[in-house]
Amino acid sequence: MYEVETVRTDRAAPWSETVMAFQGTLRCTYPDAGRFDAVATRQRSGRFQLVTWHIGQEQTLSRRRSEDADLRLLLPLAGPADLRIGRSDHRLTTREGLLIGPAEPYHLRLPPGSRGLVVTLPGTEIDTPDGPHRILSLDRAPGRVLRLVLTTLVADRAELDRRSFDTVCGHAAELACLAAEDRAAVPESDLADEVRLVVRRHAHDPELTGTEVARLVGWSLRQVQAVLQREGTTPSDLIREARLERARHLLGGPGTITEIARASGFRSIDAFEKAFRRRHGRTPTDFRRS
Repeated sequence: MYEVETVRTDRAAPWSETVMAFQGTLRCTYPDAGRFDAVATRQRSGRFQLVTWHIGQEQTLSRRRSEDADLRLLLPLAGPADLRIGRSDHRLTTREGLLIGPAEPYHLRLPPGSRGLVVTLPGTEIDTPDGPHRILSLDRAPGRVLRLVLTTLVADRAELDRRSFDTVCGHAAELACLAAEDRAAVPESDLADEVRLVVRRHAHDPELTGTEVARLVGWSLRQVQAVLQREGTTPSDLIREARLERARHLLGGPGTITEIARASGFRSIDAFEKAFRRRHGRTPTDFRRS
């Protein structure tokens, strides 16, 4: 079985129903809950599904953790997509793809005029490395080839049958896996600098760990640790120093010690004071008075 179905609407409510019919339980929100111009085309077989969309107004899609065992491969084709997934925010451009793990919660804001495609991949078809979701570069192979394959599937959808659709989608799944393993986006020579940048950007988050830093830069924790070890430091050391530097800066302002500790990523005032005293030889209160 291979079928192609197109849905057009100019109202938000039927569009929400279409989204859920195609993608499962999602929460759809709109600045204007009335008029909403949109079109979606679904190609599907018993194994794979490919959906293209084109919307006229802004829309936000939210998914809570569910029992969905499939992965989603999303490629914006026109307009960026503002993504919040896990503890990370990212603006997904047309030069990137997103591989979302099974049941992984996310929030995705699509701007007016957004156009793109999303492929449903059975969990048995692909194994995402080093984390539940990955940002894929589409600027070079294999990501560039992946984009070409998927857009060709869309352009030639009327000429396909189930066997050809499944075969090409299977190849796309393999390309997505290769693109997810592509490390060239952050060369090893630049990795230490990229880690420091990510740590400074996220140090205020008390949930930030070495594992999360590694995921954000697209490398494994062991590889990040090895690179930093050559520079005489560790992910934990960098996170602590970034938090202390942030706290030292905030101590020049009006916040209380407790507020500064929280704003700097420390889980408790005790942990903050001990780390600060060890680093600066005096308490935060004494530092502020000097």
